[in-house]
Amino acid sequence: MNIINKLYPLVRKSLWLPISGYLLMFRRCSYLRSTGWVESFKSGVPCRNDGSPLPWMNYPVIAFLEERLIKDISLFEFGSGYSTKFFAQRVKDVTSVEYDIQWFDKLKESLPANVNLLFREKDVNGKYCRLISEQNRRYDVVVVDGRDRVNCVRTAVECLSERGVVILDDSQREKYKDALEHVAARGFRVLHWEGIKPTSSRTERTSIIYRDGNCLGI
Repeated sequence: MNIINKLYPLVRKSLWLPISGYLLMFRRCSYLRSTGWVESFKSGVPCRNDGSPLPWMNYPVIAFLEERLIKDISLFEFGSGYSTKFFAQRVKDVTSVEYDIQWFDKLKESLPANVNLLFREKDVNGKYCRLISEQNRRYDVVVVDGRDRVNCVRTAVECLSERGVVILDDSQREKYKDALEHVAARGFRVLHWEGIKPTSSRTERTSIIYRDGNCLGI
């Protein structure tokens, strides 16, 4: 009995990793399976189990946006892709800017009618971040997930509707700290969401920048 008692913890530790990994990967109700992470890992693109598109954001914020986005919202997006299709299914209209001409040409063929996809070459504090101002309208949601993100946030807050919010992805990166300090100085509050993204195993952060009376009900 003493030998068994000594061996049991060692056996349990040695079996824990392969068993837990198996459960996460193959049980239908596991987190990695139910969110679509396994399917995304296999396909290399962010998607649900049925192949429907997802943003390349962490799963907690995706779940929140699925619940709160509604059809009377106008959305602007810095950085286009699978997220563009995801948002287009849930809001009234999407204006998205892309800097990669090859990706732009490929993506525009598969977008729904409520998406206005625009091309603008990447730069720093130039025409790319200011494209939103050229639209001469206010947006309820601005997603910053492309290039020159600090300056995109700065221009985005000037183009929000009264109920508007800004969503900054990968906000844990030190180089985006200035963007969060800028909006705080403007009287905005920030709500952070953390978790893993499709195809990734690291913890990532997405931040929602908001004021009272916003369209997401925060």
